[in-house]
Amino acid sequence: MKTMMNRVYKILIPILFVLVGCSKDYLDIAPSNSINSENFFVSKDDAIAAVNGAYQVLQWPNNYNLRIWALDIVAGNAVVGAGGGDDGLETKQLSNFLVNLDNPGVEDMWRGIWPGVARANLVIEKVPDMDIEEGLKKRVIAEAKFLQALYYFNGVRTFGGLPIIPEPSDNLYVKRESVEATYKFILSDLESAATGLPVKYDGTEGNEVGRATKGAAFSLMTKVYLALGQYDLAESTGKQVVALGVYDLNADYSENFDPNNENSKESIFEVQYSSGAGFGQFDKPHQGAWVTEFTNPRGSGISPGGGFGWGHVTQEFVDAYESGDLRLQYTVWQDGDTYNGFTYTSDLSTTGYNIKKWVKGSNSINGIDSDLNFPIIRYSDLLLMIAEAINEQGRPAEAAAFIEQVRNRAGLFDDLSGLTQDQMREKILHERRIELAFEGQWWFDIMRAGPDYAATYFQGIGKENFDKTKHVLFPIPQTDIDLNPNLEQNPNY
Repeated sequence: MKTMMNRVYKILIPILFVLVGCSKDYLDIAPSNSINSENFFVSKDDAIAAVNGAYQVLQWPNNYNLRIWALDIVAGNAVVGAGGGDDGLETKQLSNFLVNLDNPGVEDMWRGIWPGVARANLVIEKVPDMDIEEGLKKRVIAEAKFLQALYYFNGVRTFGGLPIIPEPSDNLYVKRESVEATYKFILSDLESAATGLPVKYDGTEGNEVGRATKGAAFSLMTKVYLALGQYDLAESTGKQVVALGVYDLNADYSENFDPNNENSKESIFEVQYSSGAGFGQFDKPHQGAWVTEFTNPRGSGISPGGGFGWGHVTQEFVDAYESGDLRLQYTVWQDGDTYNGFTYTSDLSTTGYNIKKWVKGSNSINGIDSDLNFPIIRYSDLLLMIAEAINEQGRPAEAAAFIEQVRNRAGLFDDLSGLTQDQMREKILHERRIELAFEGQWWFDIMRAGPDYAATYFQGIGKENFDKTKHVLFPIPQTDIDLNPNLEQNPNY
């Protein structure tokens, strides 16, 4: 798929968008060649370009290019490392649950929601009235609804109830809705998206592999239903994805993190990155992936920037791997590991380990420009979600078959069918931590397991500052509350 000239959202789409309920800073970042939305939505190319703009926000550091994968550091799988001092200070503060209301990482995540929502709901408003082919119209609207749901889902899990903005608006003083109302809105979008999205794409122009699919919509619905504790519905939507027959596990775990194997049979939805787009290294609307340069051992020289060394993996996380688990060698740098002539030594990290999962994306132009895609939902994730949904309905023996598929690929062949429900619950959480390490899933898994579980886990790894009445959500940035007094702060901040 890497050779395709028309991979989805490779070009920054110049859409003039209105942001609601957040800092005015974002009103100033539209490209200088922005065009009026009133005379833009004319041709099918306009419709595709508009929805591409909604995809493009996924690439931003507010979302999957930094903040979401860095949540694994907050969740205790690693410490920041990096260059020490103030380098990554905002993430260090989050990791130690010393969260100020002006924390830049929190501001990034909050403000990463709304550009994607604005671009998506502009499509949802304008495309229905366009004189274009009905099949394309239906698909583009469904893509936008899927993306809007994804932005909202990340937001509600991080901040709680959100302002619900179903259409473009210039109202800067919106109020937050309840968590329940936010999830209802997300599910409505996903149900609509699932009816309008294709099972797969044929790779032609405007029909590029990498766009949202029916399987992606059902998979995200499964994740939403798990968050809501609606396990029967999670099982149903998860099994609908399996029944599509288009997904399977890659034979080798490392294939999921290889730029030569993107959008593989295991990929349900991933962020599409491209190198050489001409943006400055730290421009927000970047189209190259940062994660490789950020996580490569500092000063290793593997990538053009030398490596920033983010993510010194903890000994506790390394010790969590079972004997014989093949995933460790692909996930964590250990003393003596080699790559392209480089040999890792433990003194490159304060813990003796670094994140290794993204190293195959090191062949970029300037380091912060890798074309390695970032997975949002993989088939292994779906299998573990189905296992969780089944187990929570009191059928651990039936859940075993789904988790064992994931474990067997990792070289672990023990029979789990005799576990109790509680034992299976712990095994599934463990498996999600290991299988999806540094993919931005573990923080949300901990929170889904409940505040009591979170408190026990964090205290068990030495994070004594965690308060289950407070830190299950991040605060709304104070700057944004100052701009919009209708925004209510989260409890105990």
